[in-house]
Amino acid sequence: MPETMPKSVNHIAFPIASTAAAHDFYTKILGCKLIGAVREDRIPSTGEEIGFLHSFYAMDNGVAIAFFEIEGFKGDFDGNAPKFARHLAMNVDSMEQLLEYKKRLEDAGVSVLGVTDHEGIWESIYFFDPNGIRLELTYQARPLTEQDAAAAEVEVQKWIAEHASA
Repeated sequence: MPETMPKSVNHIAFPIASTAAAHDFYTKILGCKLIGAVREDRIPSTGEEIGFLHSFYAMDNGVAIAFFEIEGFKGDFDGNAPKFARHLAMNVDSMEQLLEYKKRLEDAGVSVLGVTDHEGIWESIYFFDPNGIRLELTYQARPLTEQDAAAAEVEVQKWIAEHASA
């Protein structure tokens, strides 16, 4: 058995049809806090040209529920979402540990994408388990701050406004 293991869940991600509905539900009804958002026109791990907003809502223990609103995807849960959208992300303790996992996975014949830098906050590798579940191992270089939360709110509101008529 390996000496190391992931230390905790970082986030669980789901594709959605409406960031506006998710934002209202998770902040106003469940009381989760919007802690981060990433908006891009290209998937960093695969290079696919797809616009998306990836938003993160923290629970009391710091674990995040994350969502992808993807341009052109209507939120069907029948397996037609892009493969990157549904995944389980697990934390590791260091960049060195992340690189050790990458080597261990590749040595076992597992195809690994990354190391992918996400805004200087997270460094991640991506791969599929034997049942086709996409997994992410991530090293978070720093905690998310109030400034990250404020920037996330700006991105979420901008996305909602731009996609209101879609």
